[in-house]
Amino acid sequence: MIKFVLKMFYLLLVLNLYAKENTQLILWYNQPAKQWVEALPVGNGRLGAMVFGNPSKEKIQLNENTVWAGQPYRNDNPDAKENLPKVRQLIFEGKYKEAQDIVNDMILIVI
Repeated sequence: MIKFVLKMFYLLLVLNLYAKENTQLILWYNQPAKQWVEALPVGNGRLGAMVFGNPSKEKIQLNENTVWAGQPYRNDNPDAKENLPKVRQLIFEGKYKEAQDIVNDMILIVI
């Protein structure tokens, strides 16, 4: 959660700096969003957020796509645990590409 908030803060900072160079991309409002329906969504399609409220005490509502993906299902991989030691070993050996390949093939479940 903290990492997400920091990443979003960094993203907004970068966008702010970019917008200052490109004044056509600036969205400017006279007051902060007081309610959820007034907020602007931020996110990447899988993970999103709505930021609203007083800027000194903002509310951040998070949303993740598996919450709305239909019927209940298990999104954990039962084979992940047996592959984890191999991934850790490869990371300690500096073989990041091989570790990522195993994670992609054997640990993550792609929906």
